[in-house]
Amino acid sequence: MVKQPLTSSKPYWLLVALGVLLISQPSTPVRAQTPPLTINTEEYPPFNYQNAQGVVVGIATQQLRNALHHAGIDATFRLRPWARAYTEAKLREHHCVYSTTRTAEREQQFHWVGPLVINEWSAFGLVERQLNVSQLSELHAWRVGSFREDAVGDYVSQQGIDVLRAPTERENMARLAAGLLDVIVTGRATGEYFAQEQALAIEHLFTFYYAPLYLACHPSIERSLIERLQSHLDTPPPSHQELWP
Repeated sequence: MVKQPLTSSKPYWLLVALGVLLISQPSTPVRAQTPPLTINTEEYPPFNYQNAQGVVVGIATQQLRNALHHAGIDATFRLRPWARAYTEAKLREHHCVYSTTRTAEREQQFHWVGPLVINEWSAFGLVERQLNVSQLSELHAWRVGSFREDAVGDYVSQQGIDVLRAPTERENMARLAAGLLDVIVTGRATGEYFAQEQALAIEHLFTFYYAPLYLACHPSIERSLIERLQSHLDTPPPSHQELWP
């Protein structure tokens, strides 16, 4: 009697299935999907603010939304008081904040995207006061207002000028109207926007710096994502001559 050769006890179809499964396995580990960005901002028109429908809009917002869309990056926009919006982006992973002035003190705390727009730092007073001031060094004798964690107020304070801080820019304007302040320092477009909103006659006293504004992101956000977003950002308006010494 001729003996038959030994064969595997496993069915042929099972061996084929196992082979296909092994071939289909990826050769490199699968990377976890990047979580959506949480992008904080404040009420700082015309650059960023909330419209009547509750949507965050504005010149800087539109620049940013366009770049996010073309880069294929998901994000949620939230309106917060500036101090909270800024602190969350500094401390919480996958959080960003705009429109943010890029200073030496802030440089290493964030990844930066921009500039989005140019902000004209200016001083304002009430028209009825007719204040005769034309530069920062002349503000020492006056009550000067800004708001918390604001780069404009920080800079003016660094020049040795006492700056009274309000929770928001809108509150700042109300204090000026009530006679609690003599001068406010803020972005020119924002100051004029809030003055018109409150039917307040203000006078532009002088401009002391043209500041580019950026999106500032927590360092947990990958550099590759930041670079992709930057590459899709539209070119901002031309920068004016910088007056900051």
